[in-house]
Amino acid sequence: MARHVQAICALAITAVVLSACATSVTGRPIRPSGPPSPGGSTPARAAISARDLLLQEGDATPLGRVTAAPVGDNYFTSVRPPECSAALLFKGSPVLPTGKSVHAESGYRFGGPALYAESVDVYDKALKTREVVSGDFAAVSQCHGDAVGVAPLGEFRPMRLSFFGTTDDGVLVWTMTRPDWTCDYGLAVLPRVALMLSACDTKPGFPMRAWASKRRAQIDRRTA
Repeated sequence: MARHVQAICALAITAVVLSACATSVTGRPIRPSGPPSPGGSTPARAAISARDLLLQEGDATPLGRVTAAPVGDNYFTSVRPPECSAALLFKGSPVLPTGKSVHAESGYRFGGPALYAESVDVYDKALKTREVVSGDFAAVSQCHGDAVGVAPLGEFRPMRLSFFGTTDDGVLVWTMTRPDWTCDYGLAVLPRVALMLSACDTKPGFPMRAWASKRRAQIDRRTA
């Protein structure tokens, strides 16, 4: 299980996030197929399907079994101040490495106020996991004060960064809060995949550290 994080910060941010939570992935392992090519060279690596790595309809999560839905207009597209973008955005999050070859995302519902969302980016060139997590840790920590998120539905009430940290298996987690709403975020990085998670609810306590590490391990098995 992931080890404790490197830092716990109570910072101030102003923005409300309505983002969704992460879920476990279904799908088959994705492995190279076919016999060696003439001359004994290694066969080409099979393409990774980003869509197959997302949670699927009915998968179990800490919030319950999911019902897939689009990532809706309640998700932020911009943030004030801009230095809080890494801490508050799910769609178009700047914590995701550039250079992806494939992208997929989905929102999920649970029959109550809780929201969960997940995105997967696939890369042709291997990511430097430690460097990505370290850089994003620094980016999230820049959110000082109130953060205000703006979505297609309008401007939301401010939120604050209450916690952020990393684990030893390539996972970054952080929490944005206000009195009536809490959003937990996770970023899990593998050599060819970056997984972004967001879970929001009226009550705090979503186990994002353990959940993001579990999802990372699931994807690792499917892309090995």
